[in-house]
Formats: sequence, C-alpha cells, structure tokens
Amino acid sequence: MSTPDDPIGFGESDLAHGETLLEVEELTKHFPADSGLLAGVNLEPGQFPPVSFGVDQVEAVDGVSLEIKKGETLGLVGESGCGKSTLGRTILRLLDPTDGTIRFKGEDLAELSGEELRRKRSEIQMIFQDPQSSLDPRMKVGQIIEEPMRAHDMFDDEGREARAKELLEKVGLDPRHYNRHPHAFSGGQRQRINLARALSVDPDFVVCDEPVSALDVSIQAQVMNTMEELQAEFGLTYLFIAHDLSVIRHISDRVAVMYLGHVVEVAEKEELFENPQHPYTKALLESIPVPDPRESGARGVLEGEVPSPQDPPSGCRFRTRCPRVIAPEEYELTDEEWGHTRAFMRAVKRRTFEPMTAADLRREFFDGDLPRGGAGEIVDEAIGYVATDRRTDDERGGDGDEDGVTDDDWERATELLLESFAERSICAREQPAYELEAQHGSDPHFAACHLHR
Repeated sequence: MSTPDDPIGFGESDLAHGETLLEVEELTKHFPADSGLLAGVNLEPGQFPPVSFGVDQVEAVDGVSLEIKKGETLGLVGESGCGKSTLGRTILRLLDPTDGTIRFKGEDLAELSGEELRRKRSEIQMIFQDPQSSLDPRMKVGQIIEEPMRAHDMFDDEGREARAKELLEKVGLDPRHYNRHPHAFSGGQRQRINLARALSVDPDFVVCDEPVSALDVSIQAQVMNTMEELQAEFGLTYLFIAHDLSVIRHISDRVAVMYLGHVVEVAEKEELFENPQHPYTKALLESIPVPDPRESGARGVLEGEVPSPQDPPSGCRFRTRCPRVIAPEEYELTDEEWGHTRAFMRAVKRRTFEPMTAADLRREFFDGDLPRGGAGEIVDEAIGYVATDRRTDDERGGDGDEDGVTDDDWERATELLLESFAERSICAREQPAYELEAQHGSDPHFAACHLHR
C-alpha cells in the first residue's frame, strides 16, 4: 500500500516522453442488432422452412489502428454516432473488443481479465461527458474522489483524505468543499471533480469523452486550461474525444478523424487544419461557423444521411456522401459528365425530385447532353424508368401513381445506376489507406482516400 506522505504523481513511468504508450491495431467492436428471446430468428416466407437464424451486427468500431505517444493529446473528432465514445470505452476495456489488440506499455489489454485487468485500471482512467450523471448524488465529494483509491488499496483513511483535498486544490476547487454533495456545484465544478477522481490513482492515460461539451464556452476554456496544466505537471496522456473542432484545435497535439466506425485521417494538428486530405475532413472544417454577418449561404453541407452501421458501404465508407467519389475506369467520362451522372444517381436513389419527362430530366441533370458511349446508354435506360413519358403502365408491369412511376421503377433505376457506376468505382471495391508526406510538421499524414492512390 502507498503511504500517506506520497505526493501526487507518486508513480514513476518506465516510458520516456514521446515514446509509444498506447498502440491500437485493427480494433473492432460489434454489437448485436437485436436482443431478447427471439433475437436472431428471421422470417423468410419465400423458403422452407420459412425461418433463418443469425444475428445482424452493428459495426460501431471496425478495424481502427492508432498510436498515442506518452505526454501527448490525441484529439478524436467526428459526427455524433460515428463510434468515438465506443472506441474510447473499448480501449479502456469498459467494453470487450470483438477483435484486435490494445497494447498499453507493451501489454495487450484485450487479453487481460479478472484481477489482472482490475489492477491495470489504476493506470487508465476516464472522464465522462455528463458531469452530473457521472457523480453519485448521495456521496460527498471527498468520498467520490477517494473511491478509486479505496478500490485499488491506496493509502489509509488519512492518506486518502489528504490526497483528495490536495487534488481538489490542484483542479481549482476549495479543499474545504470536501464534505459537500455534487448538487452544490456548478457544471464546470462538477467536471473538475471528475478530473480529480480520474487523477486520484495517478494514471498514465486518460480518455476524455467530450468532457466540456455540456459546459458554457467560458467554462470550457477554464477546464481545458486546467487539464493542460495537469498534463504538463504529471506527464499525462490524453485521448480527447469531441465533436467541436475549435476545442480539438485548442487542446490537441495530433488529430484523428472518425467516420462510421473507421478512422479516415490522422495528422498533426496544424497539418490537419491547414492541409486536410480527406473530403470528409474538409467538409467538417468548412462547416465551422464564420463570425462574419456578411457571410451567407450554407457551409460544408454534406449530401444524404450517414449510412447505417448495421449495413455499412463497402470500400470507403464515406463514398455514399463523398462529393469526389472516383468514376469507374471502364467509362471514359470527363469530370463534368461524371459530376452530372453522380448527381443524377444520388437524386434517383434518394428520390429528391418529382417525376418529369425524359427531356426535362436531361435538361435538369445533364444540361440536355447525356454522357458519351456506354455510360450514356445506361443513364438513358435509367431515365426511362423514372420519366413520365417513356412507357405505359402495362409496359411498366403495374399500376403507377398519377405520374405513371411506381416504386418498382425507382428501385430498378436505382439498382441499375448503382451497379453500373457506384459499385464499379475503386471507392467501392477497395478500402483506402495511404500515408502522405506532411506539409506542416514531421509526423506522417494518414488519409483513407483513393484520391491519393
């Protein structure tokens, strides 16, 4: 047991600053899409027996590889639902990984269990997003901070109390508030209590899961400044999860961008903000509001919805929304022709236009001129399915709506366009991973985009 006189930061790390502390390789976390007694039982009326068995999986995190160095802050950013928090919790083994390795100081956390894992938790801690729900309202602040020390048999009662009060002072709170309950504190003060609790067992690595997203802007800056001061003093390493790019830019040394369970770009902070190489990263940066009333119009608007992680796209997962998806090589399309074809294909898939005549469709999407060669023939066939003047209801094989276009027509046109264009692109056939030369800084720049092939 540690003695009461040990100062904060009593643990000595065997790693030097800048050496690899955490290495994640092909980390995967899938969840079953259904639960309950009949989970995995699917009705199949067209076969005998009319049932099949198998549980669909939600691919929350899929094949993520990251490296975090001692003493640095790696920012993890992405849209809500992209898997950021799941990745953080899986790294800490709050969730069991489906596959992959989590090497912390050379030891694979994915292989640990029971007492070995419990002992390791003193070196890896977490700060949760909600500063209110993550604190037990029935416990006093002192008890909350002391609880991890008690779980890991650190200090005696007097030593734990002394350390808790010292930590309260370190995070900017009055040690005399040791006996207060969490409801007596503001949101920013509660998050400082969370920070003190995480530091109580002297960890080397802390996962910060959107720790300032619930706070006012002025309080955000105070909490982040406190975190940076503590990092410098105790040599902490942070994985800082956020969706606010201004927060990421303030506190991070390197940044990883996540989309639909995949990491799509990793670079040093200045390199990523000044020289983004993935279309998704560029869209995120363009979406940052500009404090200028003369600026008008939408910024960084992406087409479509995020696909379901239960059935993610093949190849590059961003390809269904990417404004720069690559044309199939078998068609000799100009950039303009491919842009028109891509826009028409996505409009048909999402049914974003009312049915119109074939001539109107050509003018609306192709300025009157279809692409040349085989691509043009495919587009013309697709137009035939959704144009109001191409075929009769009898030729379509069913009753249409008042425009003569049925759901089957939309589906046939969509299937034809996707199979002929989207599925033949390299973006759909191969998963991208490219290491680029950085223009700012010395670390490699990783981008998962076939534009760099």
